[in-house]
Amino acid sequence: MRPVHQLVCALLLSSPGLFLAGCSQGSGSSSGCTRDYWVATTGSDVGNDGSDSKPFQTIDRARLAVRADPAKGQCQINVNIRSGTYTLSSPLQFDPGDSGSAGNEVVYRSAPGNSKPVVLSGGIVVEGFDCSGDHCTAAVPGWPAGQIARQLYVDGARAIRARSNYDPALSIQAANSVYARTDKGYVVPLGGKAPILKHPEWAEVVTVTQWKMMRCPLTGEPGTTLTPDPLCWWNANTYPPPWNFQILSWIENAEEYLEHPGMWFLDPATKVLHYKSYGGTTPSRAILPLLESLVRLTGMPGKPVTNIRFSGLQFSHATWFGPNRDGYVADQSGNFLKGNGYSPNLTGHQKIVYSTPGNVQLDYARAITFENDVFSQLGAVGIWLGTGAQDNLVLNSTFTDLSSAAIHVGGVDVQVNIRADADSITSGNQIRNNDISYTGRDYFDTAGIFVMFSAGTTIQNNDIRHTPWAAIAIGWGWGLFDEGGFPGMPYAHWNEWGVYTTPTVARDHRILSNRISYFLEQMWDGGSVYINGSQGTGVENGLLFQLNVADHKRPLAGGNVFYTDAGSRYVTFDRNVSLDNPVGIIDLGSCKTPSTWEGKGSELILRIFGDTEFSRWIIAVLDSFDALCAVTALKVSYGAEIGGCVPRGHLTYTDNYLAEPIRFFDLCTQNLEVPVAIPDVSIRNIGIQSEADVPAWIIRQAGKQ
Repeated sequence: MRPVHQLVCALLLSSPGLFLAGCSQGSGSSSGCTRDYWVATTGSDVGNDGSDSKPFQTIDRARLAVRADPAKGQCQINVNIRSGTYTLSSPLQFDPGDSGSAGNEVVYRSAPGNSKPVVLSGGIVVEGFDCSGDHCTAAVPGWPAGQIARQLYVDGARAIRARSNYDPALSIQAANSVYARTDKGYVVPLGGKAPILKHPEWAEVVTVTQWKMMRCPLTGEPGTTLTPDPLCWWNANTYPPPWNFQILSWIENAEEYLEHPGMWFLDPATKVLHYKSYGGTTPSRAILPLLESLVRLTGMPGKPVTNIRFSGLQFSHATWFGPNRDGYVADQSGNFLKGNGYSPNLTGHQKIVYSTPGNVQLDYARAITFENDVFSQLGAVGIWLGTGAQDNLVLNSTFTDLSSAAIHVGGVDVQVNIRADADSITSGNQIRNNDISYTGRDYFDTAGIFVMFSAGTTIQNNDIRHTPWAAIAIGWGWGLFDEGGFPGMPYAHWNEWGVYTTPTVARDHRILSNRISYFLEQMWDGGSVYINGSQGTGVENGLLFQLNVADHKRPLAGGNVFYTDAGSRYVTFDRNVSLDNPVGIIDLGSCKTPSTWEGKGSELILRIFGDTEFSRWIIAVLDSFDALCAVTALKVSYGAEIGGCVPRGHLTYTDNYLAEPIRFFDLCTQNLEVPVAIPDVSIRNIGIQSEADVPAWIIRQAGKQ
C-alpha cells in the first residue's frame, strides 16, 4: 500500500483543480514530498493561487492557504517569500491549526534566489521631510492621535528621543543638576533655571542606578515642576535608596530638549515629527514603529503549535507602549512593577513582577525553529520562548539594535512557571550559533539573554557583545522561591515569599562555548553571566557553564565576571576564560546635586513613610550614601572574576583561566575570600597574565562557528 503522503501528492499532482501552488517529490521532508507557495509584494490575495507565477501578496494569506492544504503534515510545505518589506497591520497569528508535523514542517522562508532581505515590519514609513537649517519636520498622518511614540529609525539608524542631560561622549550619565527632589517629584530650586515643559504629560523622568533603570510618565500642568504618575512614583520608591528614584538622570520626550543632532520628537496631537539633523542634511526616510507584536505562536496545554520553521527572514520595527501607561519600574532584568498593592521593602526586589513582552512570542509552542533570521530595531524583547515553549531552536540568527533583551526563556509568574506541569513548563530550548549585539538600548537593566524558570536550556556558541548589563542572566527569586525559601538577599528572611517544599523547575541548563565581550557598558553590579537561585536538585542536573570566553568588561563597571548571586546553588564552572576584565568600582552617581536628597533625606522620608522602622533604615542608608559619595570619588574597588552576594552553595570552579584564580568576592561583605557560610564551594583555577597563557583551542571554539 502506498503511504498516505504519496497518495496525497499523487492526487494533487494529477488533479489541477486541487493544485494551488505546487507539489513535487523531493528531499526536503522525511516523506519525500514538498509543496510550495509563493508570496511577493507585487502579488495579490484576490484571484492569485499562491503559485510561482501568481503569488499571494501577504504572508497571512499564504498561512491561510497552508492551513487548508490537505498535504499539511504529510508533506513539507514551503512558503517562499520574495524580497521586500511586508508591513503588517496586525501580528501574524499561528495556532495549532497551522502546525506541521515531525519531518514535514511548514517553512516560511526567504525565497530561493533572493538578493535582498525579506523584512516583516511593524512600522510606519515617514518621508517628505521639510528642513529649515538642521530642524526637520514631516507629517505622519497614519499615526494614532494621542499615542506617544517610543522609537524612531532615520535612514537605517536609531535616533535619540529628545532628552535632557545628554552627552554623546559619555556611556552613562551623571545626575541631572537642575531639579531638586520632593516627596511628589522634582522642582527647580529658587533661582534655578530649567525649560518650561508645555506638555509634561508627554514626557517621562528616567533614573539609572546600579542594576536598575526606571521610567515614570509625568502628569500636571505646563511648567518647571515635574510630577510623575503617582502610582509609578510610589512603586519606584517602594525600593530603598539607591535603587529608587533617588537620582533624576534625565527627562525624556520633551520637545524643549530637542537640541542635539540625531534627536527627535513626535507631537502626538498634531502628528508632526520633529528631527534634528546632522549638518543640515535632509533625511530621506524614517520609520516609526507602531505594532507591538510581529509574530505570535500560541497553542494551549495539550495542544501546542508545532513544527514551523522561519528561515532567512528579518523582524523589525515593532515597539512596546506599556511604559506610556504604567511606567517602567524595573525590578531586575526586564521584569518590572505595575498596578497597586506594593509595600515598601528593604531587599530591592518584589515578589510579583511582570516581564517585558516579546515582539516575537511563543507560548505552548513546540519544535519551532528560527534559523538564519535577523531581529533588529525592535522596541521590546526580540523573541520570548514563554510558557509551554518546548524543544524550540534559535539558530544562526542575528539580534542587534534592540530596546530590551534579545531572547527571554521561561517566565517568572509564580503560579504558572515555578512549578509548572508537563505541558506548561518551558523546556528543552536551544539557542545556538547566534550573533547578539547592542541590546538594551532603551532599558539598560536587561541582559542579552535571560533564562527565567525553565529546564534544559542550551546556550551554545553564540557571540554576545555590547550589552548594558549582564550578557546572560539565569535564574529568578534569589532563593526565596526555592525549596525551603532560602533568604538570598540582605534583609530577606526564610520563606518571606511563601512556603515552598518542592524544587522549582530549574535544572539541566548548559551554557557552553560562548564568546562574551563588552558587557556592563551602562550599568554596574552584573557580569558576563549573572546567576541567582537554585539551578537544579544536585550537581548532576545543575547548571554547567563551560568553555566560555569573557572579555572587555567596561573597566570602571563594578561586578563579577562570573557572578553567582543570591541563592545560587548547584553551579559548575569548567575551563572558562576571563580576559581584559579589570576590577571596577562602586558608582552611585553624582553626589550632592539638587536631584539627590540634598541633605534633607530624613525630613523627606518621614513625610513619605512616617516614623517607622523602615523610615529609620532608609535614613541610615541616606547618611551612608553621603559618606559613599566621598569614597566613590576615590574609586573604591568592587568585584572580582568570581563571586556573589549570599549564594547558597554547591559551587564548583574547575580549571578556569583567571587573572586572580582564587579570589571570590562577596559583594555583601566586601570580602575577597570565600565566605565560611557557603557550603561545598570548590575553587581550583589556573592563573594567567594574558591570552597567551590560555590553550588556543579554547579561544577558537568559543563563539559563533
